[in-house]
Amino acid sequence: MLVSIIFYIATIITSVVLFVAALVAWLSEYVESRALAAFIVGLLFLLLSRLIYFLSARKAIENINERLTTISDVAYAARKGYGVIMRFIESILDQWHK
Repeated sequence: MLVSIIFYIATIITSVVLFVAALVAWLSEYVESRALAAFIVGLLFLLLSRLIYFLSARKAIENINERLTTISDVAYAARKGYGVIMRFIESILDQWHK
């Protein structure tokens, strides 16, 4: 199962790389410069990534951040509570030994 997922991801990455390479090659025929074509395609993908971030990914990232903050707060409270309980038990044991 894991191998099929890895293969699936690898084929997606390969197809995206081939698409970008073909797009650069096609555009370089029109602008007569591979460097300019690569810059234009890179800029388009940068703008596309920013658009995706602002339309959907930002909310997901904020949601994950809120959950991580909650987990951190709960872990901090548990750690503090454990410390209080351990100090209480140590004080009881200290009084019992005296």
